[in-house]
Amino acid sequence: MNDFWRRLMSTVGEALERLRAGEGEPVPAFAARYERVYGSLTRAELHGDDGALVEADLVADLFDVEGRSHHFLDFYSQQGLVLAFERYGFFDLLRDQGMSPILTLDLAQRDEHRLRIYDAEAAPQNLLIELCVGLRTLDLPGGTGCRMLFINWLLMQNPRVPFAPDRPPLPDQQHPGLGLFPHFGYLLRLMAIRLSCDGLMNHPAQFHNGVLYGKFFHFVDPRIEGRFRALERDLSRLPLREATARLARGEVVDAEGQKAKWEAAPQVAPLTPRARAWFESYAYRQEAAKQRGAVSYRLTTPG
Repeated sequence: MNDFWRRLMSTVGEALERLRAGEGEPVPAFAARYERVYGSLTRAELHGDDGALVEADLVADLFDVEGRSHHFLDFYSQQGLVLAFERYGFFDLLRDQGMSPILTLDLAQRDEHRLRIYDAEAAPQNLLIELCVGLRTLDLPGGTGCRMLFINWLLMQNPRVPFAPDRPPLPDQQHPGLGLFPHFGYLLRLMAIRLSCDGLMNHPAQFHNGVLYGKFFHFVDPRIEGRFRALERDLSRLPLREATARLARGEVVDAEGQKAKWEAAPQVAPLTPRARAWFESYAYRQEAAKQRGAVSYRLTTPG
């Protein structure tokens, strides 16, 4: 095993161990099985080649004459992704809900690839999952340039069932969720590790997006992180849908009566030591805690 593969497998092992140990994060019941499957899938299976390509053939296989990739994130073939979803058992989770999953890829944009999973037929009304992702470089404080799996958009929905009376839709939500976000999120982490990424990154457009990702993600700017955690704390008694709506309507103010505004900014789930260094630093933690303790929020009208 050469040095590259030693470093890669060391990173994989450390990241998976941190996912298991969690530093306070819950350990999903399916984690051990997913990790076994991760270790069993080969590059040839995921990429869709026989492992005997020379470099020139590999470049031609990956990109067309205009430089657009033939593979999802320049690595996965469509058949490889289907195989992975089958091996992990994710498609079986959809079948348990009465779905017949079909996977399609849209690779037209060089920097942003789309993966869609439909029920039975690739038609808009049958859309279950849409993932829009790309690879980005993030310069963290201290001059550390990190390779990130950037989640630009993730939709998970069940168009076959109505909203329950006690679970109204979140802003912009057209159908209830599938209840599979923990599974899919874990697979995204494993995908980031396989692609030698230092972490996952998103840019939550609304408060509820930040909360849903915030169990594992932290804002890069510790001042924004601290104010976000204060908002999360002070609005925790409200249903997430209502908290997001009231914040958007300007009905949340700080102690001085100033309207709280949602700050859309980079949010990261670090996976490698160099990505974690900033978020685990004394400077980051001190500033985030300072901001969280310095502000408080309340509603302008009773809730």
